[in-house]
Amino acid sequence: MNMDQEHAAETAEQTDSTAPATPGDALRALPSEAADRGTRFVSAQAMQARLFSVYDAAAAAEDALALVQDQLTLTLNRSYYEADEIEQMAQQLDALLVLDTVDRSEGELVSDE
Repeated sequence: MNMDQEHAAETAEQTDSTAPATPGDALRALPSEAADRGTRFVSAQAMQARLFSVYDAAAAAEDALALVQDQLTLTLNRSYYEADEIEQMAQQLDALLVLDTVDRSEGELVSDE
């Protein structure tokens, strides 16, 4: 293994270990990232980037995708977000994705009769 391959492997391991568990967790990380930069506000551009990063996961559920699309549209008229807004959005996104998973599971159940 050469140095570039070793670095790529280390980066992949770090990414896997720090990857958010849910799309909502990806959104929840924004306020702490902003705090690390010395502000309590999350820019609309940062919110757009994070919403795009969870877009594919949200596509698994129609309502979750609609939420992400609506929020992406709203970022065009905003300059910043506060932590409580982001937390509410993250909870709603995770809830919609969990509900969709439960709905699919129940639909796939077959009775023994």
